[in-house]
Amino acid sequence: MRSRQCWPVVLVAAVALTGCTRADGATGPRVPGCTVPQHEDQLLDAYAQDPVVAVRPDGARPLGDVVRSTGCHQLTKEDVSHTSVTLSWRPDPDYDGPTLRRTYDRVAVAAGWQATVDPDAGPDVAGETTLTYCRRVRGVTSRLLIRAQAAQRMDVRPSSAERSPSPQWTVVSPALIYLTIYADPACPRP
Repeated sequence: MRSRQCWPVVLVAAVALTGCTRADGATGPRVPGCTVPQHEDQLLDAYAQDPVVAVRPDGARPLGDVVRSTGCHQLTKEDVSHTSVTLSWRPDPDYDGPTLRRTYDRVAVAAGWQATVDPDAGPDVAGETTLTYCRRVRGVTSRLLIRAQAAQRMDVRPSSAERSPSPQWTVVSPALIYLTIYADPACPRP
């Protein structure tokens, strides 16, 4: 999985599978020619037991349990599932970059994850922070991706030249934190 172009796959999987303790990204046969890591079930166990998965962000509630997805199942016409575990949180209040880093960085580094920059990913957009780490897990090059998205709010009575801004705002999309660990041969080898 690479850069922002793959976020729709992660988000679709997270939304579709949240609340399940064990789920495959899709059912049915695997895509011909697509390979998954050896001993995929044991790798998923190791991902699910990683110390970063046990981190409980302050002021956040989980959106279900850890979701396990096996690789190489067709999700959409273009997208194929990846061997991964995902956990989602709804924080209150929003998590900015320094708060997200304080919450996860110490635990990730202690667990052997090395911070990295994805050369294919552009800069974070306003209200979004992404932390990326790499390491080998059970001999498989893996990526830890933690993303915080601020709540999206809308002025219920937009201001204009004749009208001052409203003190009332409505939440269009709540704040979220997504944590995903997945097999990624493209992750810089630690």
